[in-house]
Amino acid sequence: MIFQRVYAPDETGLVNGMLGLVGIDPIPIMADKNIALFAIIAVLVWQAVGFYVVLFSAGMASVPKDIYEAAVLDGAGRGNMFFKVTLPLLWDTLQVAWVYLGIAAFDAFAIVQVLSIEQGGPDGATTVLGMEIYRNAFSYSQFGYASAMGVALFFLTITFAALTLRVSRRETIEL
Repeated sequence: MIFQRVYAPDETGLVNGMLGLVGIDPIPIMADKNIALFAIIAVLVWQAVGFYVVLFSAGMASVPKDIYEAAVLDGAGRGNMFFKVTLPLLWDTLQVAWVYLGIAAFDAFAIVQVLSIEQGGPDGATTVLGMEIYRNAFSYSQFGYASAMGVALFFLTITFAALTLRVSRRETIEL
């Protein structure tokens, strides 16, 4: 709801208000098919940042400091420490993050429903799978087709999660 005000098409919106301060005419952000999808993505990123900060902070807190001290004593630089120490020890956290990110990408319905014009517009630029399911069920009254699409989305999400975990699987590092 906050981003409805941020992206408001007149000077009352945060973005257009700032543009007005520098003498630029208001831009109908959610009505421009070249900008609307990027605006939705910006909201999704803003929404997810806090979760991923907490997730990776917890992952970093679980890495023993002794390992970093040993790497420094062995002469590892910052790049080597990141790729040879931190990343392997955070691999399980990274796997979880990828799965959550993929599921969130499949489930962007609420943001698109609230922010976009014409439910997935303009000209279908912000349409996501969840929006198509909703449109088929409640605009076209094709409830069976929408249910089939929902089941397909469920299996697509499960398949994505399973493939992500399978492809990114590594041996567990014992500390």
